[in-house]
Amino acid sequence: MSGSLLKRIKAFKTFYLMFLPVALYFIVFTYYPFFLGLVMSFQENRLIGARPFVGLENYRFIVKDSNFIAAIGNSLIIGLWDMVLYFLCSLALALVLNEVRHRTLKQSIQTIAYIPYLFSWSVIGGVWALIFDLQGLVNKVIGLFGVEPIFFLATPDYARPLIIAMGVWRSMGYFALLFTVSIMSIDQQLFEAARIDGASRMEQIRRIILPGLIPTMKTIIVLLSIGVLTHFDEIYVMVNPANRRLISTLLLYVYETGILNFKTGTASAGAMLVMIGTLVVTISMRRVIGYDKDE
Repeated sequence: MSGSLLKRIKAFKTFYLMFLPVALYFIVFTYYPFFLGLVMSFQENRLIGARPFVGLENYRFIVKDSNFIAAIGNSLIIGLWDMVLYFLCSLALALVLNEVRHRTLKQSIQTIAYIPYLFSWSVIGGVWALIFDLQGLVNKVIGLFGVEPIFFLATPDYARPLIIAMGVWRSMGYFALLFTVSIMSIDQQLFEAARIDGASRMEQIRRIILPGLIPTMKTIIVLLSIGVLTHFDEIYVMVNPANRRLISTLLLYVYETGILNFKTGTASAGAMLVMIGTLVVTISMRRVIGYDKDE
């Protein structure tokens, strides 16, 4: 058995050598930090010196912390709304773009929709802060109708909608591109046969395009489910004392606990719970949509 394995390694040694840097990267920057975080979650909060093990004390503190419980609720609300709207808006955009026959116009819309995804959350947050500022574009527009300026960024009622809308605006073009590529891969003979049979365009969408997109839909849903509990960047750039209660998420809680308050053990325990929660959400979603079943 070992001899056969060695022969196979020698036969494909070039490929193993090419894979080695990738493996080392993940070991050093992913698995090793994960192992350290797991160990730290069972240790006392100390930055310097030995860290005595405290068992499950950090986990007990976390599950009783009202801020952590509130962060779970905020993460689920923002994450689930994001997942639903990312999916529906990007699918709708892809279907609309597929009906545009003017090539230049179609490519222009695709490019404009995709560009926000190339920007960092810091840039996106700055743009939205300018748009929804007291002197921003939105207040200037509603001012034309005699409406008093609204301080959107400091009004709790607008906190979650702004965060969700910002994420949809940034990512819609990317996921729409994935749907568009899948639509292009559908056998064109199916559309020709449907036209010969007198099927309308809506019937073609319903009976050909949507069923053909099911594998892509499943993949995108799984990808989106991974991010339900892991929102951080957009929250970090938009959070302020006025909206913190409604948009503070799990990863922001972990960041503030570990980096700002130096409670490394508690933050590590929180990160482990986020990881477990993400696994539960992702595995559950895979089963709900039948991701692993053959079509």
